[in-house]
Amino acid sequence: MDDLLKALPSLIGVVIGGLITFFIQRSTIKKQQKWDREKLRIDNFYKSEAEKFKTYNKILEIDATVEIHHHYDSIEGGYRLDLKKYFTYVRPLLFEIFHLLDDEVATEVNKIEYIFEREYMTGEEQPSDKKNLSDSYLKIIKLIKQQFKEYRKSNANLTLSKTPKKKWKWNSWLVYSEEERKEIEEHRQKKLNS
Repeated sequence: MDDLLKALPSLIGVVIGGLITFFIQRSTIKKQQKWDREKLRIDNFYKSEAEKFKTYNKILEIDATVEIHHHYDSIEGGYRLDLKKYFTYVRPLLFEIFHLLDDEVATEVNKIEYIFEREYMTGEEQPSDKKNLSDSYLKIIKLIKQQFKEYRKSNANLTLSKTPKKKWKWNSWLVYSEEERKEIEEHRQKKLNS
């Protein structure tokens, strides 16, 4: 019985230590899982953005090389969107990443789709259709270029913030180890005391 009483505090200490360790590990694991979920979400976001910008690159390249949007009539004036070329080259790319498009770009794509579907169903073209199609396409290109500009600006800020600015100190060439600092301090104390 006497031995049991002597062992009881040790046993209680082991149980309490085990419980504390359990709760600390549980908390640490929860934090790690939360961080892993956040990291996965961030990784997915950057992969989606990369896919979107690759497609935007292709769209801008097509816009520069294929005459999708051109001047159509010197009497009426204005521009015209070549629907055949748009549906052949640009539309498939936009719908490939439609779920990644920003609201403004998606709205303009939907406007073009709505006009095209209405013309297809009714067989008639309204007087403002050519201008609206042209305006929507130009706005898509403008928004894409604006997103590239913002992307470049944000990357420039990231690279600038990654490189710390180094301040020069007059004694930066003179670096002592911890032991050397202690010896110097002891030496100073001896001189002050004597």
